Amino acid sequence: MMSGTQDYDRKYVRSIEGICKLACLLSSFIGFLCILCAPVRVSNFRGSFYLAVAIIGFLATLTLLLARLLHLWQRLCCRCDSTLWSLGVHLALAISYFLASGMVLSLDLASYTAAAFFGLIAFSINAVEAYVNWKRSRQRDMATQTMA
Repeated sequence: MMSGTQDYDRKYVRSIEGICKLACLLSSFIGFLCILCAPVRVSNFRGSFYLAVAIIGFLATLTLLLARLLHLWQRLCCRCDSTLWSLGVHLALAISYFLASGMVLSLDLASYTAAAFFGLIAFSINAVEAYVNWKRSRQRDMATQTMA
């Protein structure tokens, strides 16, 4: 019987980081749907900005999830630091979700308020992920420091 290496990491989806990424995907999608189902035209600036942030956030989170799940960091990008890339992506997404949620919250519409709620959930998850990646990079830097 031949035993091969596993092509994907099943345990990652069940870990805290995997669950956070799935929750972020879900909140991005629900916020996207709330803006689309609003009684206001989608062409207004606030709704359009939120939709752009939600789409970019969904795709970036999905890319990070698949890269970690399928071990793409180790296969394709052996020279790049995946922790610093994740830190940058999560930090940019956290700031974007915060701005987009604040913008749609300023309109007094129930669907925009619901979208802002899901955007703030995505903001919180991305901010926590950015903090965890920052702590991880700092710990690794401290572990590799040499005493002179």
